[in-house]
Amino acid sequence: MHPEIKPEAVSFAIKQINDGWIFEEFGQRFLTARFGHEYIPVGGTKDKGIDGLAHTFERKGFSKQIFQLSTEIDALGKIIKTIETLKKNQVKFTNITFLTSRKVADKDGIINNIHDNFEISLRIFDVQWFVDTVGFNEGTKNAYFTFISSHLHSFSVPGQSYVVHKMDTDSRLYVFLRQQLDSKWADVGIDDLLAETLILFALEATDPDKGLFKTEEEIFDSIRAFVKFDPKLLAENIKNRLRALSKKPARKINFYQPENKYCIPYQTRLEITQRNLSDQQLISVFMEQTEAVVKRFLKDNDVNVRSVTELIQEVINRIFYQQGLEFANFVLHGQSQESMEKDLSHTIGITVDESRVILKNKEVVKTALLMAIRHIIYNGTEEQRKYLKCLSSTYMMMFLLQWNPQIALYFESMASKLSIYVCTSIIIPAFSEYYLDEQNKRHWALLKGAQAAGIRLYISDPIIDELVHHFRMLKTKYEGSFKKEESIYLENELQMLYIEEIMLRSYFHAKAQGKVASFYDYINNFCDPKMNNPKDELIDFLKDQFDITYITDSNQHITINKQEHGLLSAKLNEQKKSANKAKTDAKIILSIYKLREKNNESSNAGIFGYKTWWLSKDTTTYLAVQELFKGKYPVSCYIRPDFLYNHIALAPKKTEVDDFYKQVFPSLLGVNISFHLPKEVTTYIQEKIQEHSTKNPSRMKAILRQLTETLQSDPKTRNRTYVKNFFDEELKKHVEGIK
Repeated sequence: MHPEIKPEAVSFAIKQINDGWIFEEFGQRFLTARFGHEYIPVGGTKDKGIDGLAHTFERKGFSKQIFQLSTEIDALGKIIKTIETLKKNQVKFTNITFLTSRKVADKDGIINNIHDNFEISLRIFDVQWFVDTVGFNEGTKNAYFTFISSHLHSFSVPGQSYVVHKMDTDSRLYVFLRQQLDSKWADVGIDDLLAETLILFALEATDPDKGLFKTEEEIFDSIRAFVKFDPKLLAENIKNRLRALSKKPARKINFYQPENKYCIPYQTRLEITQRNLSDQQLISVFMEQTEAVVKRFLKDNDVNVRSVTELIQEVINRIFYQQGLEFANFVLHGQSQESMEKDLSHTIGITVDESRVILKNKEVVKTALLMAIRHIIYNGTEEQRKYLKCLSSTYMMMFLLQWNPQIALYFESMASKLSIYVCTSIIIPAFSEYYLDEQNKRHWALLKGAQAAGIRLYISDPIIDELVHHFRMLKTKYEGSFKKEESIYLENELQMLYIEEIMLRSYFHAKAQGKVASFYDYINNFCDPKMNNPKDELIDFLKDQFDITYITDSNQHITINKQEHGLLSAKLNEQKKSANKAKTDAKIILSIYKLREKNNESSNAGIFGYKTWWLSKDTTTYLAVQELFKGKYPVSCYIRPDFLYNHIALAPKKTEVDDFYKQVFPSLLGVNISFHLPKEVTTYIQEKIQEHSTKNPSRMKAILRQLTETLQSDPKTRNRTYVKNFFDEELKKHVEGIK
């Protein structure tokens, strides 16, 4: 049963399609549903058809009826070009049906123009035709709803935004997920390599002779300025590389202790200057040579374009933005040619459509740019090949760090679908970070990042009851063991770190720094210390701070299996959990599985995997589930905190990555970064792209789902940054120092 079809929603959704291959798939399915005919590519091949006739079909058994699907702006120009190409390839036809995802103005004028000049009968089906026809039958409705469920992805920017993208066949997603799950790359140190590049880039203007220095925070500010976002995931790497680069034997920067500032020494500055001059020369030569090629093609067609340089830069940027992985793989290894060629004309088409080139010249400019880019990548000069290799290496590094628009879209789309129940093992450490500096608020940042990403966060009765119990216990312990001995812990930081309860450690740390007057003031941040109604107050605090919604057991509309609950509770009790804690954990985990079953998530999850999870640091419960119930619950219900932390909370958003790509491709920074990428990394990516090409497309959704769920839940998966608590880390440093 389909939901109600709203015309404005249909119009909006179809207008978002600017990928010709997605529109081809949707348009063919829609045409078949509407008219009951089958369509085959002109020329009989599924790839590109006759050269220049991608997305052009004939009605099977009626070869003179041509159907052209297009997302391009210039409808008349595209139709004329199609007719000329059909005639050039001696294709006999009598009429054309032109389908487009855009609104076409003056349809009657275009139809008359084509008839008068070519004696061809023309029909135009634009976005309004789809709106008017979508409810024609179940087939047209199915075509529309299949499109929006498979390819229309929403994400928070803030607010709701939409992008059309075919993720389930995107090699980038497969390669990225495989690399994230491959432990052999955990120690390659790509984060450190990029951090070093960014540090040196930020310190270029420093000079001790002129008194030009930068503090650590000023270095971060410079990095944020030229990458266009706050690279939170690299913060620790940048700090560590600053220390390493300022030490012998391979000292590259100087650190001045009294001022707590950094600068580049003369020798390093000389090396960077020489490299930058060389890189700038490479960029200049590339642009001169490429402009000459483009202008030659334009001249042959008597077309003049004012901003050729700007157009070339936009094309290079769009190529890396749209199809960077295959393009980079072709440039570096000569692989992925078919995929690269398939999308190249489309990528250039979008660029020209969005440029300031006048409408009547757009088709000629597209052809000229396509011929020029092909000439460069196949027969380019040494400088052109070197420049493209530099940008390709930089792309590969950005890709592995999740600084990629398609990968960012994937994780943001996933976040918008997740419903996560939050455990006290996350909430209590987050509360303990209340008075810490922002860089040390990891659990807090995890919850705030999840909230900002649009994840629906929940607490249920067992969790809020456990949290209330914890606060009552804190008050009892403080009054019984610490109230009269405060001076011992305030005067001895090490003694403070050995307190068992992390929120008590947090209290003493805050009081020692003068941030809070008393324990009761500290507790009053979360609920009234008198504990008259802590449940409602904690529910309000969690909602206000993190948008965590309280949902009662009755409102979940599920009933867990009592026998399973009893067995699991007993098993957890054997594992040294208290009877109450064992019952609580068993109830939560079985509720998660019941919610998945209720929402039919096994069938409806798609490539994003299950939607309902438990965010907890405790994974022993699932081990007990596996042991007791064998294969009944094959996928864990635990979502790893460090997965959310690295891939969603701290990862750059798509809008930020979009701005970064505009800055880097092409640019001097884009060339600089390339020198630090190990060759074995690009070879590995090449292997995974090839591996993806051999996979059965019908199986790819299931493969991506399995990879996604492993990344989300497998505790053996390694990530860049673990969600550690500041106080635990300080204690660990002290213990290791003693050893």
